[in-house]
Amino acid sequence: MRRFFLGNFDFEHQLASEVHAAPVGATPGLNASLASCWLGLAEDGDLISLPGTIPPEFVAQLTQAGLPRVEFTRQWPSREQAAEFEFVPWGWSDAVKRIAQTKGFHFESPDLSAVQTVNARKFSFACEQEWGLALQGSCQVHDLAGLETAVSKLQEREEGPDNAWVVKANFSMSARERMLGRGPRLSDQIKGWVLKRFGQGQPLFLEPWVRRMAEAGLQFEIPRQGDPVWIGLAPLLCDERGQYRGSRITVDEQTSNEWQPAIEVGQRVAQRAQQAGYFGPLGIDAMQFSDERGALQWRAIQDVNARYTMGRLALGFSRFLKPNEAASWLHLPWKESYGIRFSNWLRCVSEQGASGTRLIATSPDQIDGQTLRLVNVLLISNTIEQLCQAEADLMRAVSELTETAD
Repeated sequence: MRRFFLGNFDFEHQLASEVHAAPVGATPGLNASLASCWLGLAEDGDLISLPGTIPPEFVAQLTQAGLPRVEFTRQWPSREQAAEFEFVPWGWSDAVKRIAQTKGFHFESPDLSAVQTVNARKFSFACEQEWGLALQGSCQVHDLAGLETAVSKLQEREEGPDNAWVVKANFSMSARERMLGRGPRLSDQIKGWVLKRFGQGQPLFLEPWVRRMAEAGLQFEIPRQGDPVWIGLAPLLCDERGQYRGSRITVDEQTSNEWQPAIEVGQRVAQRAQQAGYFGPLGIDAMQFSDERGALQWRAIQDVNARYTMGRLALGFSRFLKPNEAASWLHLPWKESYGIRFSNWLRCVSEQGASGTRLIATSPDQIDGQTLRLVNVLLISNTIEQLCQAEADLMRAVSELTETAD
């Protein structure tokens, strides 16, 4: 059955709104700007909802590159047409389920209470506590006084008097819905942020800030019945400031073996999610970090996402690789002030790059005539070594472009 993809990439905001009656607060245009990311899963004939107009040459470029022949649409199909499509959202919320029902799509959604349960930080926190995997000093708090006490105790455990920490909301994604702090006191900005969420009835979670060495997305598919299915490992790529810049699609045997301890924990998390009543895609962010003595440690359950993730979509591009090829999917910042369209710049970079490397733009240059602030590209090389070098070269080239434009 053909599929209709809806990118409600503000999913966690939807959940927070439905559970805590909190304002949605998503970035305007987020769902439109990320819609083309569904290319990692889409097949010929699928529809991708994109609430905007994109240059027609973008779709032509996708076809020329061997990617699926999809249709980007800003309109809903009729009920008769919708019945021929399977509805696939980024994540299942009450609002999204109503859309699927109202429009007449074919769909199968997990119980929404299970979706809320597994996506809440309370779920991953409980797993860490039960299995003895929690960071020392991490805790759940319900009011300002409790948070201030917890921060003070956290500082007493650390060797330095001014160590960093982070407080996270119950529903959060990436670097959003969290606040970074340092030392034994809360700033006025942090107090305002936490009081707003406590006022909505949200618990918050305090963690020590650790020195990240590497991160990866562990991808599972959970069926209604039967064991959770392991999809694959997608190491995260970050820039010099630690911001997410993509996922590596191809990993060698050594890397897979290194992450095996986290994968084993992830399988337990997937089983726990299934027991809670959830089925569908599951992504778990895991991290390797260095402790104060320089020893490598694991944070096997950094985040649990009962929805699709960028890592899952990245692995979907493996369909287009030739035998022995290696690939990554990069997400790069872009500005109109650069004075060149992303696709044209990418073409120039490709012509100057090493032989054996291909670059395929997987996002349009513009939507409704506005330049996208975040663009993405599929990077394919002949070897893992060549891929790593090409990743570094491409991110450095964007960084240099930023410095020149500024």
